[in-house]
Amino acid sequence: MDASPHPETLVGADRPFFTTRESLDDIRSLSSVSFARGDLSIGRYRRDRPGHGISTPNPISPMVMAVVILRPRPAHVGWHDDRLVEVPALGAGALNCLDLREAWTMDLSEPFDSFHAFIPLTAFDEVTSEMKRSRIERLHCPIGVEHTDETMLNLARALNPVLARPEHATALFTDHVFLAMVTHLAGMYGDLDHRDVQAGAARKGRMLTPLQEHRVTSRLLDDLAANTSLSELAELSGLSRSYFIRAFKQITGMPPYRWLLMQRVKHAKALLRGTNMPIAEIAAACGFADQSHLTRVFSKAFRTSPAAWRRQWRA
Repeated sequence: MDASPHPETLVGADRPFFTTRESLDDIRSLSSVSFARGDLSIGRYRRDRPGHGISTPNPISPMVMAVVILRPRPAHVGWHDDRLVEVPALGAGALNCLDLREAWTMDLSEPFDSFHAFIPLTAFDEVTSEMKRSRIERLHCPIGVEHTDETMLNLARALNPVLARPEHATALFTDHVFLAMVTHLAGMYGDLDHRDVQAGAARKGRMLTPLQEHRVTSRLLDDLAANTSLSELAELSGLSRSYFIRAFKQITGMPPYRWLLMQRVKHAKALLRGTNMPIAEIAAACGFADQSHLTRVFSKAFRTSPAAWRRQWRA
């Protein structure tokens, strides 16, 4: 990635590069500025009407656009640096990876619903550095071949709630899923031996020392409302993000984002029991986006709403 923090805006707040907001029936996008080694953006774009036509070309940038098809698409054509590309019929879960250092346009005449991840090539450096391999310069997932990738489909689905409610997103969760996505793409399509990637993920690696564990958990507990990133916690432990996730899970039994969510719920429960604070204020104090966010998480954890739990406790 070049020296500027935002060399090209591929997913903006209003629209993707390849069409206008008005031409879409639904648009949901999110960018993680906390993701290590360059920002990573995602979006889900849906059009239910035929007749969009040819897309506008992408800005040239050292990024990969990984596209997961969510609604089956018939065979169509595209252009890669002005060369015709025939794209076969694609079912749900089909994956294409486009190198955005090159120019692409597509025939979007038929309705579509797809998930897009815009990934700087520098984002793969952490994976290759851990494996002591050369940098990944290109992903090999040709657009002219139908290829179903269930892992990418599941990761895209995991991000649906985040895209639907960006205000409920946390840096820990999005960075966790983004890292899983980057690691998977590197292992499957980045000229790495996928077995080596799997073996690296299976290794115990370094455990957290009691001091490291205390540093990390104290950082989270000292300010439950803070939107702490995965990179911050990994730096406190002196480990890479992927090693940190595995080490943290060995100690606590859950990944960092899940552990933090449980601490927030527990603190909310204590405030419901021990104070007369309005539930909306409790939600803010515990790091939830709003009262509805707390209610959704609390109800899932305890099978009752915060208000109902408070009434039952005081009965």
